[in-house]
Order: sequence, then structure tokens, then C-alpha cells
Amino acid sequence: MIRAQNHSSYPRVGDTALEERLRDTHRDFLLGKASAEALAAVQDEMGTVLVADQSRAFIQVVTDGMVRWDGPLSFVSEHLNGVEHGGPMRWFETWLFDRRPVVTGPVARSGGFLLHGYKVAEDVAQTHLKVVLPGAVTFARLADDRHYGDLDALADAVADALAAEVAELAAAGVRWFQLDEPCLCRHAEDADRVIRTASKIFAAAGDEATTILSTYFGDLSALAGRLGELPGTHLGLDWIHDGGEAGEALLDKAPESKGLALGLFDATRTVHEDAADVAARLAPHREKLMKHDVLVGPQAGLELLPKDQAFDKLMQARYLVESLRGDWKWE
Repeated sequence: MIRAQNHSSYPRVGDTALEERLRDTHRDFLLGKASAEALAAVQDEMGTVLVADQSRAFIQVVTDGMVRWDGPLSFVSEHLNGVEHGGPMRWFETWLFDRRPVVTGPVARSGGFLLHGYKVAEDVAQTHLKVVLPGAVTFARLADDRHYGDLDALADAVADALAAEVAELAAAGVRWFQLDEPCLCRHAEDADRVIRTASKIFAAAGDEATTILSTYFGDLSALAGRLGELPGTHLGLDWIHDGGEAGEALLDKAPESKGLALGLFDATRTVHEDAADVAARLAPHREKLMKHDVLVGPQAGLELLPKDQAFDKLMQARYLVESLRGDWKWE
């Protein structure tokens, strides 16, 4: 089977009246001039628009657009005891900045934080709706740890908190989950940590869930012999980084039992990528790819792009799926 998906975030900044209202309300909230309830109401409205925008591309897997997320880590940090916001940090080599988590005490979930947004999006989504979370090891790697002094201890504590969140979501009917572990591409020595922590989080999703371990902004060449050990029903591979040759080479190492989530469209640049060109790139790998359940889309979140460019990335992913279903006779 082959399906098109959005990786995670979707642009929420623009010049429409709603987008301006979201920006202004968020600013007023930070200044103490707007209530949390007022901000949540605008976020709910914007969330339905982001899901509808993704759905207009007729892709098979959408997200809630992550409208409530100020950054890849800081939104989760707000809902963890023992974690505070630090100074700004750059998200890898992109122009996205986030607040660095500062760990000052034992980490524990302070309460559920994703179910409401999921329920709002569920009312609009016409297809699979996916929940995205940062991986525990990437969170721990990028945090300023002033409490544990041990990467394993911090990663395990974050994993416990995320597993509790996933268990609550699963009990409410969520069936698609994604963990983002981009740091694994740069720290192959973290493989055992990721296997341990992601396995715990995915176990909380239940046996019927689709679980995606997403890696990006690098490749897993150093772990080519261990791809089968990585948890999740699907493994996310970046085919954009450095031309994608390393990602393509990993096809030979991926066990047929594991699905693949291929990042084939660049989420960091406004360049137009035509589905026909991407299909031609995949053609030499047809025999190998058709042995897997495959998801195609951007390799990372789309929040850095103008909305029309982000929409085009999803449309091209949809066209790619339609082309391969027809030409390859792929369900």
C-alpha cells in the first residue's frame, strides 16, 4: 500500500483575518492582555482551518497542523513538571527557533495536553489523523539538564511522561502516532536509547496502532545493520538530506515487515518539486519499495513555508501516490 501524508506541522502565519487574529491574540496572551481561554478559542478555529487545508490536498494522513505548538519541544515542556523554558535555540540548520527545555527537577507529565486538539481536528478530518510528539532522546539531547546529569535517566523520565500521554490518547481512540527522533541521524550511539524509550512509548499506543519513528535532517547510514531493531510499524527516512542517496541505499537494509515513511519533498525550501520527477527517482527502486507499506510526503514539518508552497508539497505527494497506484498497480 502507498499513501500520502503530512509529516507534522502546517503553516499558520499569513495575512487572512483569522491568521492575524491568532497572531494578535497570542501576542496579547504573552503580554497578559488576553486570557488562556480566548487564545484557545482562536487556536481551535485555526486548527480546523489547517486540517481542512491539508484535506483539500486529498492526502491520506493529516495532522492537526500543530497550531498550539510554539516549537518542536517547548509546547511539550509547558506540560511537564520539572521543565522550564530556557533561551532560544535554533532547530538544526533551519530558520525555526524554539525555547530550550531546562530540566530543573524530576520530569513528570503535569496533565494531558494533546487530546483536545485532536478532538477539534477529528471533527474536520476526513481521513487518518496522526498525533506527533518529540522523541524522548532528541528532547533529552537538546535540553539543558540541571537535575539528572545523565542522558539515560533524563530520556527515560521523558519517555515515561510521553507514554502516559500516548496511553490517554489511545484510550480515546487515537490510532496514528509519530515520534520524531532527528538526533538519531547524528548520534548513532543513541540507538539503544531510542529503541528502549520509543518502544515504551509505542507500547502505550496499543497493538492496533500505526506507529512511525521519524528521522530527518540526516541519515541512518551508521545504523544500516540495525534498522530492524528500531521500534514502530514504520520507519521515517529523509530522502532530501544530501541529495537522499544515503536514504535510498538503506532500502536494502530495511526489513520487509517494516513500513517506510519517505521524506521526498523538501520542507525547508520553497522550490517546486514535481510528482513526475519524484516518481522517476523512485522507479529504480520499484521492486524493493513494493515490498513495504509506504507513506510519502515532506521529510519534516512545513511551518517554515508559505501556505501555498506547503499546500503544493502535499498536492505533489498526492499526485505521486496516484501515479504510482496507476503505473505500478500499487494499492
